[in-house]
Amino acid sequence: MTTKLLAILSTLLVGGCYRDTMLPYEPELSSQSFLSVSPSDGESSVRLDVPITLFFAKPVEQAFVERGFHLIGERAMADSLCPISSTMDHGNIMSTMADTSMMRHLDQYHLTPGRFAWNSDSSRCTFKPDSKLSTRTLYMIHLNREITKMMEQRMGSMGTMTGHGTGMMSSDMIFHFFTLDTSRSGSGQSSHH
Repeated sequence: MTTKLLAILSTLLVGGCYRDTMLPYEPELSSQSFLSVSPSDGESSVRLDVPITLFFAKPVEQAFVERGFHLIGERAMADSLCPISSTMDHGNIMSTMADTSMMRHLDQYHLTPGRFAWNSDSSRCTFKPDSKLSTRTLYMIHLNREITKMMEQRMGSMGTMTGHGTGMMSSDMIFHFFTLDTSRSGSGQSSHH
């Protein structure tokens, strides 16, 4: 193991607390890439304790990101869990991406709570959920148009930006990942990568 990895592991074992500086890697962003997201779009078998990290090519306005970032798990969309209507048809994550009003509803009432941590130059944001994610669940990372507008102003045209908002949501960035199945024998948190 490298010295850096050993330091990270010992800090985790001794301190038991989360720090943004403990990320094991920082991706190289090309001149054509404004944002990298971890877990990556479409990734599967994601650990239940994983932080969500946004790597920006240039420093960004923290308040915009914290206001416009939403992590939503498909299980949290169950009609019976809705704080304002147990009869509202929430559909599924994939069907909501083109429905602006449903996306606003999900962002407001069905988001995963957590806290943000930033690096010193505001180019890396890490969101740590307050509790472990649900097993075998599709999650959506929604970055609203306020974030994309701010990024366009700081970094130029978003023509090469990834994320797959559609219709009215085309100015938004949406990424998905699927969590680890911990019900299978022999599969545990430590077996991922």
